[in-house]
Amino acid sequence: MKLESNEPLLEAIFNWAYKKIMTFTVTGTKNGAINRGDGGRWYGPEGIVLEEPRAAWAQPKDYRPAYWAGYRDRTAYYIRDFVHQAVGAHYAGLDNENYNMLYTFVSNAGEETGWFAPWAFNFDGSIYYMDTPNLQHFVRELTAQFELVETVYKLYCLTGDQRYIQDDAIFQFVSHILTDAVDRLDGAVLPEKNGIPEGFGDIFEISATYNERGFHAAEAGDSIAALVSAVNAYAALLTLRGQKEAARQQRQRAEELRHYFNTVWSVMPDNDRVAYAIDSEGNKHAHWYKNGKEIYGGATLIFIPLKKLLYAGERNQKLLDYIDEKETDPATREDNIESLTYLPDLFFVQHQPERAWFWMKYIFSKKDLPHERSSQGTNGDYPELSFTLLSQILEGMLGINVNAAENSILVAPQLPEGIRYIRVTDVPVGDKLYDITVDGDSVSVLEKQL
Repeated sequence: MKLESNEPLLEAIFNWAYKKIMTFTVTGTKNGAINRGDGGRWYGPEGIVLEEPRAAWAQPKDYRPAYWAGYRDRTAYYIRDFVHQAVGAHYAGLDNENYNMLYTFVSNAGEETGWFAPWAFNFDGSIYYMDTPNLQHFVRELTAQFELVETVYKLYCLTGDQRYIQDDAIFQFVSHILTDAVDRLDGAVLPEKNGIPEGFGDIFEISATYNERGFHAAEAGDSIAALVSAVNAYAALLTLRGQKEAARQQRQRAEELRHYFNTVWSVMPDNDRVAYAIDSEGNKHAHWYKNGKEIYGGATLIFIPLKKLLYAGERNQKLLDYIDEKETDPATREDNIESLTYLPDLFFVQHQPERAWFWMKYIFSKKDLPHERSSQGTNGDYPELSFTLLSQILEGMLGINVNAAENSILVAPQLPEGIRYIRVTDVPVGDKLYDITVDGDSVSVLEKQL
């Protein structure tokens, strides 16, 4: 793909992101390291740590189709990073990598894992032991599991690949994580069963939230938002499989959960803020604040409007203003650059392109600075930056919406002030390529002959 624009900075962001993504691809690597992690050590089953790769599980292996999705000093890809990078990966031509990585996650979920997909895998497709010492004790974040379901449907729309709807291992994961796992965790901490699964504590105990730097919520806004989106994706997959009544029931379930969130769960007893978490004592939390490295609010709050969980209107607008205020202020901003990559997505979804563009420029301006985790290298060496900047240009700013199975492509641009012209060539949609041009109020989509 190539991009031309009247805005040189947009061209620079696109070119950097597209080229940078290719440096993270590991497909075809021979004898690459596995199970290497923090401190340059090797992490094995049951918590074993070695200074040298002496064990069989630490020996180099041939890599399968994949790309880096996580810290560069860990030889693994992670669910949370993968689901946020998958759209950008598609547009960069990494469909084979996307399918292999997603299938590896879901095909390793089963009764032994409580239907959770393991958190991270080596590039040869084996379990990454640092995050999964064994299948009873491994990193589990509810939000990521539900986003993985949503990604199944998204990748089907982008590619038209029938395996995403027909493969039994994929559908088994989708069905069980949204039924058995949710039912088992609903009411596990709090006395009321309300259709919302609960977390017990930190990431190794099952976390209800992506926020790993604050208190441990029992129920959290980000996992609820991801759950509702996942249930709607499940309904779409059921429809594609011809199960219309089951699909209707899941759509109704999603609508009821969203209504409950808006009218009960998120309502604070003494102010008009939106609750983002409920702790194990039943107390609601709505205040965003920072205490050293700890952040209260953050992703837990951002995902509520990112997934359009809150009804449109004044309450939603106040929440968007609140999030932007807290992230703009260095005193309350999240420290990890990864967290900021969600902000352009959020503001494009909420049709606020000026704010989305502000955060894209901010993230790009920080790419050459040291990452907060020194062993990671620069911020730009964290894969999520390049993958998400690419998808934010194409699906956010250009507003590309694809259903490859139906040979459908819609373009609804959201151009920030000052950007009048964008032309992108060779945009992949299923097995076709398109040239897309936005010139002021004019939009043209040209299918190319292969």
